[in-house]
Amino acid sequence: MSRPLIAVSAPIELAPTAFGEQDCTKLTTAYTNAVYAAGGQPVVMPVVVDPPAGLLDRFDGLVLTGGGDLDPTLYGEEPDPTVYGVRPERDAFEIALYNEAVERGLPVLAICRGMQLVNVLRGGSLILDIQDEVQHWQTIPAHEASHKIDVVDDARLAGIFDQASVGVNSYHHQGLKDLGAGLRVTATCGAVIEAVEADDANLVAVQWHPEQMAATDSQQAALFQALVAAADSRTNNSKETY
Repeated sequence: MSRPLIAVSAPIELAPTAFGEQDCTKLTTAYTNAVYAAGGQPVVMPVVVDPPAGLLDRFDGLVLTGGGDLDPTLYGEEPDPTVYGVRPERDAFEIALYNEAVERGLPVLAICRGMQLVNVLRGGSLILDIQDEVQHWQTIPAHEASHKIDVVDDARLAGIFDQASVGVNSYHHQGLKDLGAGLRVTATCGAVIEAVEADDANLVAVQWHPEQMAATDSQQAALFQALVAAADSRTNNSKETY
């Protein structure tokens, strides 16, 4: 049986090459490994300038990955010294991917920056730097949990996890501020929003990095399994959601 095709967005970064410094597509294999282990066929999507329509014609699901910060002007803020890794072309490409995924009814798993992108795209805003208030950038290995989140009872996330309090890792210096239209908070750590879902889209968005934990943590692997199951259902017309 064929695996559902899962589009996985990829960062663009300036990096040294044999030809000098050039823009490169850079994505940790943890993302693709997690999708494949869950039964999907990951396909890395490098940034395309002026992306055409139909990018997701052949795909069954989408993962929006982590990386550098969004352009703060997208949510009405000025550039700030704490903001790093801004690539407007990546912002535009991933906005196009997400919009097409929603239009097609594809299941979407948005991770860290991906969750922030979805929030901003829906009219929400971000806290430019939460480090003044709380430390959410761990120094222990990425596959280890650094804090727990509290999951809302009736959330899709609650159906994926088998407990209301789950350990997660943490690698973000920004956070959701004003919530975007149609989104609801489905997990928190204190005052920090850790997950959101959409009323009008097949979306699970999380602030942590489940791909770094999926190989050793069944709870985090379940996020990718749920994505692939929802994607696979599209091939037999059952249109299962998360």
